[in-house]
Amino acid sequence: MRIKIKRALAMSKKAMTNKVYKNYIFDFYGTLVDILTDEKDPTLWDKLAQLYQAYGADYKGEGLKKSYAKRVAQARKELIELKGVAYPEVDLAHIFNQLYVDGRPQSSCLNQPEDWGQLIAMVFRVLSRKHLLVYPHTKEVLTFLKEQGCHLYLLSNAQAAFTNAEIDLMELRSCFDAIYLSSDVGICKPQPEFLKQVLDDHGLNPAETVMVGNDLTTDIAVAKAVGIDGILLNTFPYSRRELENSPIKPDRVITDIEALKTNFT
Repeated sequence: MRIKIKRALAMSKKAMTNKVYKNYIFDFYGTLVDILTDEKDPTLWDKLAQLYQAYGADYKGEGLKKSYAKRVAQARKELIELKGVAYPEVDLAHIFNQLYVDGRPQSSCLNQPEDWGQLIAMVFRVLSRKHLLVYPHTKEVLTFLKEQGCHLYLLSNAQAAFTNAEIDLMELRSCFDAIYLSSDVGICKPQPEFLKQVLDDHGLNPAETVMVGNDLTTDIAVAKAVGIDGILLNTFPYSRRELENSPIKPDRVITDIEALKTNFT
């Protein structure tokens, strides 16, 4: 009996490994690209404060950092109440814009530059970013999947003000049929509605669709919530014990995106 069970499990695992999907929904950071940022660096906040000062907003580095944290927390609370969701996503460009309004005296004769929030968000990202690299084999595999007739989508917990530029910087935009960033919709993974929007917008069959990401609690959790398969690209990486003990179980675990090509061989 034990031999039969083991054989059945082995066959099931092999079937999952060889399963071919028509639609691939990818996470971005930690899945397709490796990024390191440091938003706590005092020098970052000092330089941002100098920009605000140049346009009449009265901030010092540490004060700006505290005001930013307070505004983000307030915006998150408002989004939770407004949307009735557990996982809101704040638009940081709006936060940076509001900070300027908060810090600028009404008597100031300086005018707020157009798209101030977008500008400061980009400066914030560039100053805090230590490195940004495409993982090995990523472009090759995405191109391969497109050549097989698959549809590719990007679903990222990300700020549009940061990520649109970084998608272009990594030359990955052309790989995707559509791109979904959490700051654009005010919710983030694992909120089921975020992933469900992709399925609904493009009429995707859940049985033919898979979510590929590096995070059990967001990428795999949201896949399970909407009833599609989830492949964990284990870049963190999670240890074997962590995977075994996690209540969230991916349908497959891979350590290199190139493993997705085996579905077609």
